[in-house]
Amino acid sequence: MSTGEFVIESITILGTAAFALSAVLAALDKKVDIFTVIVLGIITAVGGGTIRDCILDAPVFWSIDISYITIACAASVFGFSFFPLMQLKSINKVYLYIDTLAIAMFAVQGTYKAWSMGFGLPVAPVILGTITAVGGGIVRDVLLQRPSLLLTKELYAIPVALGCLTYSLVLSFAPQYSQIGALLSAGLIVYIRHLSIQKQMVVPRWAIINHGK
Repeated sequence: MSTGEFVIESITILGTAAFALSAVLAALDKKVDIFTVIVLGIITAVGGGTIRDCILDAPVFWSIDISYITIACAASVFGFSFFPLMQLKSINKVYLYIDTLAIAMFAVQGTYKAWSMGFGLPVAPVILGTITAVGGGIVRDVLLQRPSLLLTKELYAIPVALGCLTYSLVLSFAPQYSQIGALLSAGLIVYIRHLSIQKQMVVPRWAIINHGK
């Protein structure tokens, strides 16, 4: 395995675990049991990619590589067992950055998969890349009856959509630079999320429909 493949594989593992842990953090204030936490962890970790593959009419990715489910289960059990540790400020910030790397990579993966299949070019890859990254979290919030990520002012889905759009433009006009485009697109997502985490940057008032109230 090359260094690049090792890095991607490591981010995939950490990202899947981070998505599952986000379900733990979201669910435990509901006083749920460990089985519910595991189910929510799996849904959050693989939900976006599952929706994408169903739309693409492609084999669902975790049915080919079951390790995604194993990682999600292990992370959910860990989060349930060590929930007080997850609430520490330093640990939570590390988690946020792992989650950021995960959504960036999964967004690029989802965009490329749709593009390589020639599905709904050039718009659909942007949509499916975004769904890959944030779809699981949205399903989780619906099940927990929490405000969806799409209904908050946090810069979460917007950076993902911008990154997917950037990558689609590269694939459309300069496909020979697809690898560089993937890095730039992922870097854009990570940078905007970094500003949100460190500077508490949110969606501007002019972009909110009820900003005058």
